[in-house]
Amino acid sequence: MADLNPQPLPPRDVTVTVHVPGNILGNLETFQKVQASVFDRFGCGNCNSGIQIDWRRFEEFVVTPDLELQPVLVGPQLRVG
Repeated sequence: MADLNPQPLPPRDVTVTVHVPGNILGNLETFQKVQASVFDRFGCGNCNSGIQIDWRRFEEFVVTPDLELQPVLVGPQLRVG
């Protein structure tokens, strides 16, 4: 225990919310790729660099005129930044 560094990470006032479809959250390999991409965005592909990440699952549906519930199909997303 004496070898542990008791100093916490430097404070970062960064909280990130990531909205992810359920099929990605349910697939560990795919989720880890998304997670690494978020980490890369903040400077370290192997760790969260002290940022708070709030993962949110989203699902979208539309109701047809016949009152049927249909999932919204997501197309390619525009990258910003």
